[in-house]
Amino acid sequence: MQRVRIEVVRSRPYCSTDGFQVYTDGGTGVMDWSHPATPRRVLLWDDLPPMAGYLLGGHMAGQYLDGRMPDRHGEQTWLLDEHLLPAGTVAWESGPHVFGRFKFAVVMEDAVGNAATEGVQVYEQMINSEPAPPADLRPEAYNPVTGRMTLRFTPSGRLAG
Repeated sequence: MQRVRIEVVRSRPYCSTDGFQVYTDGGTGVMDWSHPATPRRVLLWDDLPPMAGYLLGGHMAGQYLDGRMPDRHGEQTWLLDEHLLPAGTVAWESGPHVFGRFKFAVVMEDAVGNAATEGVQVYEQMINSEPAPPADLRPEAYNPVTGRMTLRFTPSGRLAG
C-alpha cells in the first residue's frame, strides 16, 4: 500500500484564510470535481490568525493623500524571487492505495469557498504495490525419489487471468 504526498507552495499571493482542496478520480479515470478528497480546506497559513476584512485586497498597496510616488529603486531582478517574504510548503497525504493509475488536482480556495479553477493541473500517479499474497497453500504431491514436493495455492485475485 502506498500513500500519495502532495506539497503546495505557500507564497505572497495567499493570505492566512486561503487554502486548497485536493480532488481525485479514485482510480476510475474520471475526476470527481463534486467531492474533494480533503475533508476540509487545508489552510496555507494555519499558524496565523485570520486576516481582518480591511487587510484583504492589499489596501496598503495604494497611494494615500499624503503619499508620494516611490522611486522604484527596489524593483529590480533581485526582488523577483520574493526575497524576505515568508514562503514554504504545506503537505497533504492521501489514504493508502494498492494498485492503479490515480489522478489528483489541487484547487485553491479562499475563506468563503471561492475556488480558482482556471488553469488547474491534473497530475497522474501510478501506484504499483505488491499484490495480495496467495491463499489456501496446500501440498499437492510428493516425489520420494527426488524429494520434491508440489504445492497448490489460490492466486491473488488481481493476478488471476
